[in-house]
Amino acid sequence: MKTIVLTGGVVILAALGGYLYGKSQVKTQIIEKEVEVIKYVAQKRAKIQAKPNASRTELIELMRKGEL
Repeated sequence: MKTIVLTGGVVILAALGGYLYGKSQVKTQIIEKEVEVIKYVAQKRAKIQAKPNASRTELIELMRKGEL
């Protein structure tokens, strides 16, 4: 009887450990994707601002569209 309870406890602890490990990996992936998106937006913004003859109205228009 003790072995059954002990084996069941080990199985439950292993399942819980696997769940918690998988949960931590998901958070890491989400954070990495957010960093990549921020880098992409910063690069795109720098390209737009580096264009010659960008007038104030053009820049405001791009800001309203969400591209700047």
